[in-house]
Amino acid sequence: MMSSEMMEVLRQAMEKGSRILISGGTRTGKTTLLSALCNFLPTIWRIVKIEDPEEIWVDRPTVQTVEARPQAIGTDVRPYTLADGVDDAMRMSPDYLVIGEVRDGVAAMSLFRALMTGHSGACTFHADSPREAARRLATVMGADAGVKPHEANQMICDAVDLLVQIGIRHEVRRVIAISNVSKDLKNGDVYFEPIYRYKEASSSEESDWEKLGDLK
Repeated sequence: MMSSEMMEVLRQAMEKGSRILISGGTRTGKTTLLSALCNFLPTIWRIVKIEDPEEIWVDRPTVQTVEARPQAIGTDVRPYTLADGVDDAMRMSPDYLVIGEVRDGVAAMSLFRALMTGHSGACTFHADSPREAARRLATVMGADAGVKPHEANQMICDAVDLLVQIGIRHEVRRVIAISNVSKDLKNGDVYFEPIYRYKEASSSEESDWEKLGDLK
């Protein structure tokens, strides 16, 4: 899925509490990768997972799970959303927040606000490239939470340190890119500074990753 050097970069990022967004298409292994990365977190850290449904497995006693639930059919009981879960998780004094998958703009807003106030965390999002991830996040934040595109882009810059893009190449799940997220917009858009990028060739054996930068 990735080189040992890339895994080392992600280990360092998790150990220092980087705020990470894992982006990928359907069945590319986003949740599997996030579960694996959580095992790099310091063992004494209090980890709070917010999921819908619960899928991420972290085998340690310092983990708590908050699970979203839909509105019960035929009742007036409101649904318990991912955004509600993030708000409640903040009261648990977490060292690291883990969101299974951000699917709507309200959940994205709640998570980014938490990450912008000094908390660390990671989440997954459905997109086929870093630029598409930023564009789709801005779109859902605008549609669901009324955030203007420029403001949404700045929130992404302020809330995310590292974007990990995964996909399928030569019928194998792979990390396609690891990029720092610039804290400054470029022409109004989120700007990514590549650390590693998959260099695709005609065959899997000839393909490789190229190192383009360092973890910030």
